[in-house]
Amino acid sequence: MRMLHLSDTHLDRSGGPDADGADGTAALCRLLGELDHLDNLDAVVVTGDVADDGSREAYTRAHELLSGYASRRGANVFYTTGNHDDRTAFADGLGSGHVQPTRYTREPWVSGQGQPPSTDGD
Repeated sequence: MRMLHLSDTHLDRSGGPDADGADGTAALCRLLGELDHLDNLDAVVVTGDVADDGSREAYTRAHELLSGYASRRGANVFYTTGNHDDRTAFADGLGSGHVQPTRYTREPWVSGQGQPPSTDGD
């Protein structure tokens, strides 16, 4: 199995340099460009601190940049949260963080509306 492991991308709402001059988006783009030669990956694993500010915009940007990179190589993307990540915004932007993340939508029965799906085969 061939995988690319990334950590602490620290993307933020602005997509540009922060007050300290750090630019997580530019750094990630530069890194992905330098890793353009990698082919036949099975997985791209992004662990912790995907976002620096926990914004939905940061997770959307991560999804756009990393899913494009991974799909061109036949890889799936997996995400985990870190201490800078906001769990709700993470779920809104990256779903569960599992294979080919999709946007999380709460089932109506979870919020007290309707009934959960039957498990008895009916």
